[in-house]
Amino acid sequence: MNVDANCTTGGFDTGPGFVFNLGGGPGVRVHQFGGGAPRRRPGTAQPPGSEQQPSLGSTLSNLLPLLLLFVLPLFSSLFSSSSSSAGPSVVFEQPRHPHTKEHISSRLKVHYYVNPEEVHDYNLKKWRQLDEQAERQYIHAVSVRCQQEEYQQRKMMEDAQGWFYIDQELMDKARRMEMKSCSKLKKMGFNV
Repeated sequence: MNVDANCTTGGFDTGPGFVFNLGGGPGVRVHQFGGGAPRRRPGTAQPPGSEQQPSLGSTLSNLLPLLLLFVLPLFSSLFSSSSSSAGPSVVFEQPRHPHTKEHISSRLKVHYYVNPEEVHDYNLKKWRQLDEQAERQYIHAVSVRCQQEEYQQRKMMEDAQGWFYIDQELMDKARRMEMKSCSKLKKMGFNV
């Protein structure tokens, strides 16, 4: 590509290289693939070897954005609330050792079990927080099971439909399929 440095394109006196910064800048080397040596900007041409070596300060100032980009998130993840625990673990449906203490959440009336040693000093505020955590976990688990039930029902309905016929018996079975988890979500007031 041959570009005349003196041409005026759209009001720019430096040619197309001005728009795309094709000539590099101070301290930037431009590599040219193909033949010949790289060309320099006409106003900044210096004899080869006479470029100034970058100082330590300019090198650090050039690396500062990279340091901030990689090091700052690392430090913030090391020092972020690692001292606070997520709270005691809970289990649902039935007690499993060591989760033997039953509790019922205040809002959705979810039955769950905790390790008595982990909650022996809990006050009303901590119990409310644990109730909210247990309810979130329970709703998530039940909604995942509901999605599996819906998938299974859709699969049965698809299997009931052939190219030129519908297996009415299998279709009725799919429609009557018991969907316990979806029913639980509906009883708690969630749309399914």
